Amino acid sequence: MTHSTIDWMMVTSANLSKQAWGEATNAAGESRVSSYELGVLVWPELFGDKATMVPTFKTDSPPVEVTAGELVIGARMPYDLPLVPYAKDDEPWCATSSYQELDWKGMSHRP
Repeated sequence: MTHSTIDWMMVTSANLSKQAWGEATNAAGESRVSSYELGVLVWPELFGDKATMVPTFKTDSPPVEVTAGELVIGARMPYDLPLVPYAKDDEPWCATSSYQELDWKGMSHRP
């Protein structure tokens, strides 16, 4: 079984609001920033010269068959790889819509 590897990963709070980025408040163009964002960049070599990083989905740990005899770091992803395009009858999830069918955790969504 082959697994893709990740060269680096950046994890951030990625807030794109005016609150986070600020806005010009006067004619001089001075900005007011109300909060700060934080990001962390990681890459496999932080853990050793021969370390590799692999994507994981719904788990924090890489598959057992990948880790045998190696230093493998799991990089948690919000989706499974490889990406699969939507089918014609698929409906993208929307937070303001109601859904009767259960998600992968056995939950339904009603706003």
